[in-house]
Amino acid sequence: MEIDIGEWGLSRRDQRLWLDGHDLTGLAERFGTPVHVVSASRLRARADEVLGAFTKYPGSAHIHFSYKTNSVAGVLRVLHDAGFGAEVVNGYELHLARRLGVPGDRIVFNGPNKTDAELHAAIDAGVGLLVVDHLEELTRVQSLARRSEQRVRIGLRVCPDISPRHMNASSLTGSRRNQFGLDLPGDEYSTALGRVASSDELELRGVMAHIGSGIHDLKSFERTVQTLLDLHVAAFDAGCSPDLIDIGGGLGTRLSRELTTFELLAYLGVARLPRLGRPGPMDLWARYAEAVCCAMVDGCERRGIALPDLVLEPGRAIVSDAQVLLLSVGAVRERPGAGHFALTDGGAMTVSMMFLSEVHAVLLANRIGSGSQRVDVFGALPSPMDVVYRNLDLPPLRVGDVLAVMDAGAYFTATSTNFGGPRPGVLLIDGDEVRWTRRPESYDDLLAVELDA
Repeated sequence: MEIDIGEWGLSRRDQRLWLDGHDLTGLAERFGTPVHVVSASRLRARADEVLGAFTKYPGSAHIHFSYKTNSVAGVLRVLHDAGFGAEVVNGYELHLARRLGVPGDRIVFNGPNKTDAELHAAIDAGVGLLVVDHLEELTRVQSLARRSEQRVRIGLRVCPDISPRHMNASSLTGSRRNQFGLDLPGDEYSTALGRVASSDELELRGVMAHIGSGIHDLKSFERTVQTLLDLHVAAFDAGCSPDLIDIGGGLGTRLSRELTTFELLAYLGVARLPRLGRPGPMDLWARYAEAVCCAMVDGCERRGIALPDLVLEPGRAIVSDAQVLLLSVGAVRERPGAGHFALTDGGAMTVSMMFLSEVHAVLLANRIGSGSQRVDVFGALPSPMDVVYRNLDLPPLRVGDVLAVMDAGAYFTATSTNFGGPRPGVLLIDGDEVRWTRRPESYDDLLAVELDA
């Protein structure tokens, strides 16, 4: 199914794709490929949409952008200026947030295996919510808090054992078969509550869960809210005074999607590339906010409790469609009886692992081709795993063509590697201005850490 390119804010002029008044092929020629191109205007528009959707919550709603989704500083600056806090999962992300001027109380620190150094940095920064993932970590946080003579504001992450529909197993984070959070049947949560309630060093701000990535099953978020509200009540019963519920992130995108488990097996096994499918609803964020807010309000009314603050940590659905990856075709080959092949300057082992588990639209940026052909598109590494997509439906390709991989804003830069050499840079379009917000790496950048070179 062909999707209207206007869905991404694209247009065609003289057959070439344009974004925010700029010729993408011209940018590829000027700056080289592979290269990421980010639209600041789309980031701001999405931020306004998200913040507007949660104004309907009768209490306070706090949106913290997930740094692991896209940690490009120029992207983060736009989102922080628009009103988002930060959700970080390691020491570097915390350092970056502080470098960008995010106040400590606007930072949520997550992660299943934080080091003592990272915990100490979070305590020293006065983060608004330090999320504890397991009992051993709770012991270490309490010990560090005692040594620092500070009362530390924590959240307790739980495993609600909720698996949204139509997802592959690698995208589930709220299942008991995965590693995150305090186990409920195993009484880890109640044990943690007892320890926090008797601690002078710890202040329980609330309970937290994250159930997956790329979710379109809004009922799963409603079930998560109900589970968290039950645990919120249990925290009061244990003698704590929590004031928030943190439902994490995970909302899917309108124009790309993760493969289901069956699709993933079929694609990796026999190269059956699934269809992209119809775009999601235009009002996806409004529907999501409605589902979450109603679940919170109704759930609190049924339990007879005050409405807590609502904390969210979205990533993918904010930045995905604001970024485009441009690749150049360097070779085209045909093998009778075997198929057509095209070689580009980036694939799954270099510019993004997301090619292996997600379906993204790939457009011909420099011209409108005629006809249709199934082609296996690879990157530059001598490995069949450095693939863009197998069995991709495109017009017959030529050497010099520029491909635009859409919805490259979520996890593409985060999962790029140095396996193929220096990582690509990121261009930011902001009105008439186009500039590097992350320059391409150089050979000297890679050599800088090689002490014997």
